[in-house]
Amino acid sequence: MLKRIVQKANLLTEFLFKTGYGEKSTFCYYALTCNSPFQRRVFDYMSTSSSRAIRILLIHDTQNEAEPVTNAIRNSGQAVRSHFIASLEELNKVIEEQTWDLMLAKLNTATIDATEAVAAIQRDGMDIPMIGLIEAYNDDIIASALDMGMADVVVESSLQHLAQAVKREVASLKARRDLRSQSVSLRETEKRCQLLLESSVDAISYVHEGMHIYANPNYMELFGYLDIEDLQCTPIMDLVTSSAVNELREALKGFKDGKLQHLNSIGLHADGSAFDIHMAFSAASYEGERCTQIIIRKQESSNEALEEKIREISSQDPITGLFNKSYFNEQLDKAYEQVLIQAKRQIVVHIGIANFADIKTTVGIAGTDLLLEQLAEQLRAKALPGGVFARYSDDMFAMIAPTSDLEAIQHYWQVVQKAIAEHLFEVDGKTLTVSLICGFAHMDEAGKAGNEALVQADQAYNSAVKQHKTQAYFDKSDIANLADNSILAKLEHALDHDKMRIQFQPIMSLRGDNREHYDILVRLQDKDGSEIVPDDFLPSIENSELSGKLDRWVVARSITALSEHHKRGHDTQLMIHLTAASIQDPTFLPWVNSQLRNSKLPGDGICFQITENVAHRYLKAAKAFSKGLGLLKCQLSVNQFGLAENGFALTQHLDISYARIHDNLVTELVAKGQASEELADLFAEIHKHDINSIVPKIEHSEILAALWELGVNYIQGYYLQAPLDDMDYSFDSDEDDDAT
Repeated sequence: MLKRIVQKANLLTEFLFKTGYGEKSTFCYYALTCNSPFQRRVFDYMSTSSSRAIRILLIHDTQNEAEPVTNAIRNSGQAVRSHFIASLEELNKVIEEQTWDLMLAKLNTATIDATEAVAAIQRDGMDIPMIGLIEAYNDDIIASALDMGMADVVVESSLQHLAQAVKREVASLKARRDLRSQSVSLRETEKRCQLLLESSVDAISYVHEGMHIYANPNYMELFGYLDIEDLQCTPIMDLVTSSAVNELREALKGFKDGKLQHLNSIGLHADGSAFDIHMAFSAASYEGERCTQIIIRKQESSNEALEEKIREISSQDPITGLFNKSYFNEQLDKAYEQVLIQAKRQIVVHIGIANFADIKTTVGIAGTDLLLEQLAEQLRAKALPGGVFARYSDDMFAMIAPTSDLEAIQHYWQVVQKAIAEHLFEVDGKTLTVSLICGFAHMDEAGKAGNEALVQADQAYNSAVKQHKTQAYFDKSDIANLADNSILAKLEHALDHDKMRIQFQPIMSLRGDNREHYDILVRLQDKDGSEIVPDDFLPSIENSELSGKLDRWVVARSITALSEHHKRGHDTQLMIHLTAASIQDPTFLPWVNSQLRNSKLPGDGICFQITENVAHRYLKAAKAFSKGLGLLKCQLSVNQFGLAENGFALTQHLDISYARIHDNLVTELVAKGQASEELADLFAEIHKHDINSIVPKIEHSEILAALWELGVNYIQGYYLQAPLDDMDYSFDSDEDDDAT
């Protein structure tokens, strides 16, 4: 019933979002339709745990002035529901009415005193992280704000810093809330476990370093102890006969190494009498202490044999005699526990029969069972010591190798695969061969569960099948293994693992400029190995913090390449595209200056490119950016130029060296074969302002004559040269060809 209600509410939420009414309308509607206490609890749960948006309290001069702050957070990819606080009374009211995730407070605003706001949050015992906003960096103000209880203080104009701080504090808040919830659940679970222990018919104890820390009533009765305190002073070795002490010591040591979980021994009663017992060991935690759980039963031969048989049957695959899926999943969980305790990785292998479909067609279902039985015998004979091997499904086998040595395990399976491929299997008089394919994955502490490694090994197996390989490994640093298929995830992964590359497309002068010019293009590799061009991923990251990160990555790589090119005697200028994030970042140009200085490059070796749209939208930032470029001797190009009505107004604020014509104007020029009067006027105006014109997308030679007549300075396109991996285009040879 709960599931149905939540599903209906989610569908309603999606509908209202699409129609523009938003999240609050959804909850108001749902609250009105909640007729029972149960439905009301569902509504309360949904209203407080929705992951769609973070709820932010805003303290600022005015709501309009606070809007850029919330926009910066939205632009980072996080949905926001904000509430502007106009008075201290309103703050006290809203924090009582619902749950909030964050408070952003301008520290010097006259709206509400920040100190009183912080005190109100703390007085009510609310866990709401608070970030202070200041106009300029000031050590004293920051120290004072942190002392009063602010989680962080950010310069308001540093929007990327603000977005990252918000993301960090919201993630920390979620972790605290999850911890509190889990703590409550843990206490309830511990209470239930304690009741089960007390009422269990089995004799159960918890032992740490050979000493008892807990024993249930049946355990104490079994060994003749009346008081738990007496047993806590008694080592586990004193509960077996002297002849069984060494065996028990070795059993406990073997259990720690993961090799032994059961032992038949001889117990010793407090009155000195001896009796046969069966001990089962398992890892446990008692009151926060890692320990060993021991379950003891008196041995009864007939029951023991029956129980052993039942255990064997329940964990075995009936056809192959190997362990089955259920048992293997249990071992995955235990292996994961060992990984966490010992901080040592293990390897999970997915083994599949590549030609299983052909075998099934040849010998039928009954025949495949006979083949699998024979295959299991071969694999069992080549079993890896200490490994857990199981038949997981029809044609899939799985193994846990208690080692992190991938190379050794891959070699082991290469030997096995070769032996199996050379073996001739006989089924109903037909001779068959079997081809095995293996997928490998590491089980490590970064994983969420043991089964996650098996899923990754399965992905590696599928990759091997597609690539016609016999083995493949799930490399977590490989973008091909990204679970999230979004452009943002791909780009973030590529930046973190240096999985992108830049290319260089030459820009040719029509007016005798002897200097080399290259346009820098960035390429992102998709999962299937194909490349994603900037036009396909830049719009997706324009409003995220990744845009600035991408810009710096491209600039750093470009400067490194240019430095090496200059050392070979070339006079070259690189034209590098920037997003809006970089021209608004006050730390960007100082960083560029340090990059140029470290590479010993002149500033005019770099020309930064921004679009006309960005220049207009962020004119104040662009003006400061242009001034900073002048100090560095770098140049500025305005791209996608010519469609805005007031395009040349930019020349009053920006020092523009190049104007790259908008693609649409180039398309129109190519279609007509000659320039329209408006386009001719555009070029004339560009050159009148002493700006060099660049025409991109030149795919054919037919319009070159028209471009010459228009006075165009530079051209670029696939007709001249496709993007190159290196700056090895011969500008001189082209000039020679033109002269000829």
